[in-house]
Amino acid sequence: MPASVPPPSPVEESGSLVMRFGAAVGLAVGAAAACSVPASVRVARSLPGMALEHTWVALAAASLVPMLAAVIVLRAAREGLRAFAGPGANLRIFGVGLWFAWLVVLLALFGSGLRRTTHQHALAGVTFACGAVALALGLGVTCARVVAILRDARGEVRRALGAALAVGTAGAIGGIGLAFLRAVANDPSSVPASGMVLDMLGFVLAAFLASRRSVAAFAVRRTLALIGPPLAVALMALGLASLKDTSLLAATNDRAPAFVPAIDLLARP
Repeated sequence: MPASVPPPSPVEESGSLVMRFGAAVGLAVGAAAACSVPASVRVARSLPGMALEHTWVALAAASLVPMLAAVIVLRAAREGLRAFAGPGANLRIFGVGLWFAWLVVLLALFGSGLRRTTHQHALAGVTFACGAVALALGLGVTCARVVAILRDARGEVRRALGAALAVGTAGAIGGIGLAFLRAVANDPSSVPASGMVLDMLGFVLAAFLASRRSVAAFAVRRTLALIGPPLAVALMALGLASLKDTSLLAATNDRAPAFVPAIDLLARP
């Protein structure tokens, strides 16, 4: 019996540390530019005469360093998970994603019900905390059982069940998202809070996509390593110049509070 040969390392793992870091910088520039678009639109609309490009460059520069840190951390986490995943890793990841998605749905429904029926905020907070723990534990047991059922099922049945669960979960998340948008539309005072939620979700999604190894083939990584650092320097220079506008800073406080901590570190004494 011939000895098993370990699979070759992926192409994206080759290359020097400098190239990998340069590629990460390039990906972070693109992710920061993408995730700052919704907030830039909100801020620009609140400032008549303010160019969208002006706010976009400022907010993209503010999110660049946190995005680079997130990309690097997520890549390192992926390597650690890959080392300890073992067989059946895809099903376990599916189970964790299912648990997290349904936990968001159930907590949103639970919190909405408490808001309608409970008028004492302290009692509602304690009830929500206890209920959240119970929901997390119960849902974790349920998802573990679902993963065990999928693991024991035949290939066709496993794919059909997995697809049905994914579609149902996506529908539930979409319903919660629509309810969230309707609530925001009916309550203009909640725009800053809703904007923070959307900006944080956009940041997390952009960082997750930028940290994927599949987007970093050797030719792409080499290009990103060459153009990424100069683009990052140019973006930071233009962004710092834009962040000297006091009206822009005030509008960002009102319309995009998720960017304020990074702006405080960059542009304010």
